[in-house]
Amino acid sequence: MIERSLELMSRELNERNSELRDELAVRHEAETQLELLLSLLGDTLESTADGILVLDDEARIVRFNRRFIEMMNVPKEVVAFWNHATLMAHLQSQIRDHGAFTEKLEYLCHHPESECHDTFDCNDGRVIECYSLPHAQGEENVRRVLSFRDITARKLAEEALQREKEEQKALIRKLEEAHNQLLQSEKMASIGQLAAGVAHEINNPIGYVNSNLSTLGQYVEKLFRVTDAYERVASSLGELSALEEIRVLKKAAEWDYLRQDIVDLLKESTEGIVRVKRIVQDLKDFSHVDETEWQWVDLHKGIDSTLNVVNNEIKYSAEVVKEYGDIPQVECLASQLNQVFMNMLVNASHAIGEGGQGRIVIRTGTKDEMVWVEFSDTGKGIAPENLTRIFDPFFTTKPVGKGTGLGLSLSYGIIGKHHGKIEVESEVGKGTMFRIWIPVHQTVS
Repeated sequence: MIERSLELMSRELNERNSELRDELAVRHEAETQLELLLSLLGDTLESTADGILVLDDEARIVRFNRRFIEMMNVPKEVVAFWNHATLMAHLQSQIRDHGAFTEKLEYLCHHPESECHDTFDCNDGRVIECYSLPHAQGEENVRRVLSFRDITARKLAEEALQREKEEQKALIRKLEEAHNQLLQSEKMASIGQLAAGVAHEINNPIGYVNSNLSTLGQYVEKLFRVTDAYERVASSLGELSALEEIRVLKKAAEWDYLRQDIVDLLKESTEGIVRVKRIVQDLKDFSHVDETEWQWVDLHKGIDSTLNVVNNEIKYSAEVVKEYGDIPQVECLASQLNQVFMNMLVNASHAIGEGGQGRIVIRTGTKDEMVWVEFSDTGKGIAPENLTRIFDPFFTTKPVGKGTGLGLSLSYGIIGKHHGKIEVESEVGKGTMFRIWIPVHQTVS
């Protein structure tokens, strides 16, 4: 009986041992696979191009890879005997704004489910990109995985590309301005050629008319003396019938009015001829068709000729007041400055509006080898948000079809070409003042 029990127990023990051996074999295989997997994960962690830093749920460092050590310049002695405090202190010493970096880690510690993507600058000038992802272990233990990547080269390339874009924009803007100035110069040349042609074609006939009007005035004066003499002779001879006939004829012809009106007509005709000659000369002076080089110019004459050219544009909206100072001649491109003056006057007129009772004041003066010309108006003014944009090409506050937005841009370019500057002050509802500064002497570039 005892032997049978021992035999049964022995058989059960052998079966149990066999099961344990099988379980041990399975566990050993599982441990081997786990070791292989951990080794693979470790190799992957060490071979990745990114620096990896692992934090526990209290934001303490628990693991890092070799690339992180290299990227953050961690000394060997810190690696050999590292702990959270020493490694974190070194990490903060590498980051320019380490306070913000520490605050970010604290935020992530209190918001364990959050993901974030940041960049930070190192003290040596490098730019590091950091991704942060939560990694759960169980239901409560949440680790934080930080991956670091050096993006300095990419940032430098992006900055270089951005600089190139800005340079291209500036170049395109300069080309547009040069193109617009060329078009405007061609227009000015056309005006000048037209004025020169008009002057050539009409100066001779105007001269004839002017001379003939002068001679006609002399003839009329002589005729009046003759008729006066006839009347005196008839009166002295007592020819009553002749005197009556003369009286009737004078009354029918409205002699007194006719005599005065003939004089007035001759005077007005002469003034009209002088006005035509002045308009043609003003057009020539305004465009300076034959002057393409730097010359010494009286700016007051340029302003006056420009006023005569744009008089019809201004006279219905504003009174023009000239307060000229004592200024020297200026070395400049006269036709281009006249174009600037025209833009200022036309803009001032438009700001006041047709039918307005506005006022445009033109002042001049000199200071420190510079001459200034000021145009102020009583127009509607410029909004503060537009003051920094008024010199941009194609920017305009005028209604569609009323302006191209090139006038002030071209003016800015012309004054810049003269090594000068334009100042502007404006108040909405009260008016605007433009002051143009131009050197008396131009420096050789």
